[in-house]
Amino acid sequence: MYSIFKVEKKDSQRVDELYKDDVVSRQSIIKRDGISLELKDDNIYVLVEGSEEAIKKAKQIASQFSKVLEGKELEDIYNRFKAQDEKSLEGMGSIFG
Repeated sequence: MYSIFKVEKKDSQRVDELYKDDVVSRQSIIKRDGISLELKDDNIYVLVEGSEEAIKKAKQIASQFSKVLEGKELEDIYNRFKAQDEKSLEGMGSIFG
């Protein structure tokens, strides 16, 4: 399971609240700028992947300072995260290949 949160730059420090929660902090948490995801906005996007319990808790925490993405927007941003990861792995393969 996963969820993505859209955080305005002014609230970016609040993302640390996810890392402070015992359950959520044990999950995969990836933070990216919109620009690095090839978006034309100045927001921070936070991908949390993990257990159903942890995602529920992450949504509860993040809803205080972010927009929880849904539907087509969620899928688009998730695909951008994954494409970026694949590019990174390809680069590592050429280094260690």
